[in-house]
Amino acid sequence: MGQKPRDTTPGIHHITVGATAAETYFLDEPDRFVWTRRFIRTLDRFGWTCIGFAQLTTHVHAIVETPDESISVGMHYLNMFYGKYFNEKNDRRGNLVRSRYWSKRSVDDAQLIAAFRYVARNPMLAGLCARPEDWYWSSLGTSCGLAQTFPFVDASVVCATLGATEATAPSLLRALVRD
Repeated sequence: MGQKPRDTTPGIHHITVGATAAETYFLDEPDRFVWTRRFIRTLDRFGWTCIGFAQLTTHVHAIVETPDESISVGMHYLNMFYGKYFNEKNDRRGNLVRSRYWSKRSVDDAQLIAAFRYVARNPMLAGLCARPEDWYWSSLGTSCGLAQTFPFVDASVVCATLGATEATAPSLLRALVRD
């Protein structure tokens, strides 16, 4: 029996992809940089906007806005490249990714806010940092104006949903992801 067709409708999608079994998806910083560079190329190639993302150890979350139905082909472009890179680097064979990427399209503001909060808090909940904005491999610090690490990220749709101005956006985003 085949898998259920994906929702590829243009819009905002929370996506995640992770390593097979208990393996790691990112072994070191070079892995994270390679994935990030390919992610930026994917955004550019398919005209996506990155609203937020967080790299953990075994998986990665991202929230992207797609202008068309390119999410499946874009994720294939990203995952095939990264899996091949990872396997060659580590003299490894087989699938790096445990299954197809997971995605859920946000159909309203509440779902967008919940997805953004979940992605931003995920590194803290995994014990990788004390506060969500402290995790280097998350876009939250950039979105809050605390870092300039990931300038390709645009959380303005989340800020608009919160009713934030340019001046209030950083504090509102930080408040959103606190307990």
